[in-house]
Amino acid sequence: MAKKMHLTGFVLFAPAPHTMMSWVYPRDKIRWYWHQNEYWRSIAQTLERGKFDMLFFADGWGGGNEASVRYAVQFPTHDPLLLIAYLAGFTQKLGFAVTMSTTFYEPFMLARKLSTLDHITNGRIGWNIVTSFSNGEARNFGLDRLIPHDERYDRADEFMEVCYQLWDSWERDAVKMDMENGIFADPAKVHRINFRGKWFNCQGPLDVIPSPQGRPLLIQAGASERGREFAARHAECVFGAGGRFFTDDLARRALKHGRDPSKIKIIWGLQPIVAETAAEAEAIEQAVLDRIPPQVGLHLMSSHFDMDLTRYDLETPVSEIEGGAIQGIVETFKRAKPVTLREAAQRYGRGMMPHVVGTPVRVADQMEEMLDRMGGDGFQLSPPYYAPDYYEDLVRLLIPELQRRGVFRTEYHGDTLRDYAFEE
Repeated sequence: MAKKMHLTGFVLFAPAPHTMMSWVYPRDKIRWYWHQNEYWRSIAQTLERGKFDMLFFADGWGGGNEASVRYAVQFPTHDPLLLIAYLAGFTQKLGFAVTMSTTFYEPFMLARKLSTLDHITNGRIGWNIVTSFSNGEARNFGLDRLIPHDERYDRADEFMEVCYQLWDSWERDAVKMDMENGIFADPAKVHRINFRGKWFNCQGPLDVIPSPQGRPLLIQAGASERGREFAARHAECVFGAGGRFFTDDLARRALKHGRDPSKIKIIWGLQPIVAETAAEAEAIEQAVLDRIPPQVGLHLMSSHFDMDLTRYDLETPVSEIEGGAIQGIVETFKRAKPVTLREAAQRYGRGMMPHVVGTPVRVADQMEEMLDRMGGDGFQLSPPYYAPDYYEDLVRLLIPELQRRGVFRTEYHGDTLRDYAFEE
């Protein structure tokens, strides 16, 4: 029996998730700004009809420079936590994942919000754990700059320990709802945690009763050395980068932490463009590229690298540029063939995910080949053009082809996001 692949819709609560200028579309479409509820409801319901695992929201808290305002370069970004609560009422099975930072939240507040949202969605919540990456973000939260990269992960390890203890502070059978005797919960089964650490102090218990999943599905995407170590220790689902090297490295690290590598799902980024014919798919791709001004990718890179890259000559090799906030991306470029700043900026404008363009058969072939070659469990798919249409095209054309091959589910099995994520 063929192994089932997992698929997620990968977006930001923003006009252009990852392909710049993807907010430019015909006037008769549902507008991201003027009709946000209808826009996102359409996406969520389409993904559920296509049996996707979840709608995943990346997020960031910086931006706001001239280029990002002019071109909507991952700006503005609204709060997806609130949107998810709305979308949950229009779906029954689709999971939702939200990005929240261990640098800018306190453990009690984050654990409380996610447990509450897990209740509202009936167990369909995942948490993408990030430590944040730019000093621009830090300045929006009252800090002059971020603490050093590896120290942020050390702090995040302690953050996770506080969250685990809070989520476990209620025993699963603590709630009695004994109306005859007037007892809501057994006090002997609800515990203070009295946590005192290097970075955090927390009394507890959590003031939210145990949610359907107990804790959200834990997701992580750090590609740096320290990020991979954090993922191996904590993550249940990892958004991978780097191919077989990443798969093997994560498995080795998981074993070191006493974890079964097969219990950590690896999801790769991919941006397929699918149409009835190869020529039609290629025309769609060209229209996507034609919309992107060359300077847009460079400004996005400047934001991600937390440095002004516009001062460099465009023919400068990326390997010669020192510094950078997202170390995993820098390392990915340096492991690849020599690439100039111009080439890197072009890739950034289109999006860092690998691209596959063609008919449903060709795209499905390539997706299966990628999993055979790299390992892993599935793909996160981000829209290069108008998102409601993009996901509708995937559900109409690609999903039936994957189902025909027996490599993608035809129905959801289980009730929670964790059930779907670990479905074989």
